[in-house]
Amino acid sequence: MRLLLGCLACLTGAVLFAVGITSVLVGYAEQRHADRAYVVGFVPGSDCDDGHELYLHTDDGAVLDCAVGGVFGSGHVRLPGFTGAQNDEVEVLAEELGEDGLSTTEQRRIQGLVDGHVAAVPPAERPYGAAAVSGGGRIWLGLGMVVAALLGIAGTLRLVRRPR
Repeated sequence: MRLLLGCLACLTGAVLFAVGITSVLVGYAEQRHADRAYVVGFVPGSDCDDGHELYLHTDDGAVLDCAVGGVFGSGHVRLPGFTGAQNDEVEVLAEELGEDGLSTTEQRRIQGLVDGHVAAVPPAERPYGAAAVSGGGRIWLGLGMVVAALLGIAGTLRLVRRPR
């Protein structure tokens, strides 16, 4: 009976460990996306693979359609939580400054405008803002599960191995 309960406890610990590791990985991906959501990607070509919400072409300031396969981009600025007027303001500034190409100073000016608008975005409208647990919270929850699983498995093995 002791062996059966020990095996059941180890199996439970293994499942908790697997779910914990998965939570850490998902939380890391969510946090990385949330951290980059309002960072403008300035690219010289049409290569947009960094995970930004907005990419601008450095040659002319045009908005690049960088969407997942099978999804069509709008060709317009659409940042999460921004109003239509804020999106339009960013797009117009990028077009105006990008007529002769976007210099580093002009890129900073566009990023500064985006950063200024981010301050007005309510937390609930930001990426993962309405989620109960996301990003850093999910990472800590996952790490807690991993530690609990390891302690539980170690304790169970210790109890099962103890002579009577």
